[in-house]
This record gives sequence, C-alpha cells and structure tokens, in this order.
Amino acid sequence: MEKSSGVLNAQEAALFLGAHVETVRRLARRGAIPAFKVGKDWRFKRETLDRWAEEGHQRRKPPCILVVENDPAVRGLIGLFLERDGYRVCLAANGKEGLALLENDHIHLILLDLKMPVMNGPEFLRRLMETDRRLPVIVVTGYPDSDLMVEAMAYGPMILVAKPVDRALLMEAVRTILNGALAEQAGNYGLPSYQSGASS
Repeated sequence: MEKSSGVLNAQEAALFLGAHVETVRRLARRGAIPAFKVGKDWRFKRETLDRWAEEGHQRRKPPCILVVENDPAVRGLIGLFLERDGYRVCLAANGKEGLALLENDHIHLILLDLKMPVMNGPEFLRRLMETDRRLPVIVVTGYPDSDLMVEAMAYGPMILVAKPVDRALLMEAVRTILNGALAEQAGNYGLPSYQSGASS
C-alpha cells in the first residue's frame, strides 16, 4: 500500500492537508506543491508535504512568473498560456524593464528571451547575478545555437524552450522548474531542452 511507504495519492494528500482533492491536483499541475506523476494521477511524499506545509509554502497566491520578451505578440501569447494555467504574470519588453519589475514584485521564475534591444538576455542575467537573487530561468529563444546562448549559459544552468513556442512543452518546463524551486529552493535542476521543431 502506498500509504505505508510514505507516498500518498491525491485523495490521501487532500485528507492529509485538509483540502479538496481537486485543489490538490490543481496545485500539483501548477507546480505549486511538491508532487510527481505515476500513471495518470499525482503522488506526494508525506514527509515532503509535511515540510512544505510547515515552511509556509501553502500559498494563497499562485507563483508569479516574469516574462522578458521584446516581441509583443510572443510576450502576450506566453502571458496568456501562463494565466490560463493559473499563474500570476509580469511582462517586460527588455532586460531593463525586467530588472525594474524584479525590484517591485515577488517573482518565482523568469522566462527570458535572448535577442532584445536596450538590454539583451545575457546582460540581464549578468545584472541579475549582481543582485544576489537566485531565481530559476527558462530561456525562450529562436536562436538556441547562437553566441548569445553560449553567453547566457555562462551564468548557470537553465532550461531551454525553443521558438516557435509550443504550449504543452512550455508548461511542462514551467512545472518542472517550479516543482524544484518550491520543493527545495532555487538551484541546479534537471536541464532538458524543450524543442518544438525548427527555430525561427
């Protein structure tokens, strides 16, 4: 039985947390609660859930994601994808705007374009490092093999999502990062590359 091994299904996790089972599943889909998939349903480690609740991760507000992208159509589309999945979203047209938003908002994750005017992706990452804020980053770019990507990787590991952006792949990357960030703090993650086809 899963319960004896310390692993709970969604129903048991809901009972453990005193929440509705659909709320628990929705939190798992958003990456707002530490969970993993077995078959079609979610599983939760009792010990991790207990620690998560004690540390105050049972948030009233969903995670906030900063999207730094100069193309208004792509920026708006990514923002729409995220909002439909229940995330809070902040939008910036370049690295300079993104840094300004970081000063005023509690951000959990950054989706970053590389090729932008005013301040490009690598320069944004350099300035971010200077603030000593350790935030997970997903690079969203049509130039995964460019010199800009090489520059960006110098600032630490990050997940890559290639343009044109595929909604399912993007949301999988977001959940992968947020599950890691909320369960164990920002740091080193599994680093798959989410490619949706030819880059543009």
